[in-house]
Amino acid sequence: MNASTLLDLRPLSVGELLDRTFRLFRRHFLTFILVAIIMQLPVSILQIGSTLLANDFAVDPVAENPFENIALFLPAMLITFGIAFASFIISQVGTAALTQAVADSYLGRPVSFDSAFSRMGNTWFTLILASILSGFLIFGLTIPIVLGALIPCLGFLVALIGFFFLGAIASILFSLLPPVVVLERASVIDAVARTWALSKLRFWWVFGYLILLSVLTFVIIFGPAAVIGGVLGIVLGETSLLVQSIVQQSATLVLTAVFLPIRIAAITLMYFDLRIRFEGFDLMVLASANQTVLDDTADLTTKTIL
Repeated sequence: MNASTLLDLRPLSVGELLDRTFRLFRRHFLTFILVAIIMQLPVSILQIGSTLLANDFAVDPVAENPFENIALFLPAMLITFGIAFASFIISQVGTAALTQAVADSYLGRPVSFDSAFSRMGNTWFTLILASILSGFLIFGLTIPIVLGALIPCLGFLVALIGFFFLGAIASILFSLLPPVVVLERASVIDAVARTWALSKLRFWWVFGYLILLSVLTFVIIFGPAAVIGGVLGIVLGETSLLVQSIVQQSATLVLTAVFLPIRIAAITLMYFDLRIRFEGFDLMVLASANQTVLDDTADLTTKTIL
């Protein structure tokens, strides 16, 4: 790779970030969609399975209420947590693969379904551990907020402000972890510290950007899914609640498979934008392009000039 083949690496506005995001998505539409489907299909199957299980309890007149029978309640809870944990693992693997594919495309490397998974290496496992550690940290931060909420008169205000800031921190932390872990090959603890160090350089801008992506998520995924559910409710009536649920979850799967790569691409490009603005990442890329071929993103993303 040489300097002439690199993309235009420079600080971007929100509009330019979204424009490049959709350009990357169109360029590698099939690859991104396949990775997203592999990522979402098992999750949807598990969710549909849990829906069928719940329906058995609801329609079987001889089935005991699992909430009143501890022998049924505990297995039901284990199944629920098992599905949630399996969904979490699968989503982290898919997120790591999509992040690697987006970064490869942005830096001018060939992108394919196979390379997305092979080049990410074992970063998916680190990402899982880093996400769990971040969850514990966020939970720990709720303790002083809850204690502050007990203050007479000012408790409500303390809780309101505290949980707002905590929500902003959690949103940014979990969003930026994938590119930091996958592209910098950071360890678990280093990844969490690095994510915070990078995000606080432009904290409120990043938070606003993530809110915008959340709005797009609602418009593209949950809005149409809710419309489909409403139409099914009118057409099929209350006698086909199970069918409505399965069809609505299937529609959500398709819509998520379309939008998820867009969201991950938007966040990955935001990560690069932060590095370009505050760490001279574009200069490092150009310098490396004039000297040698870029063999691995980690060769660059582990370097900073703070």
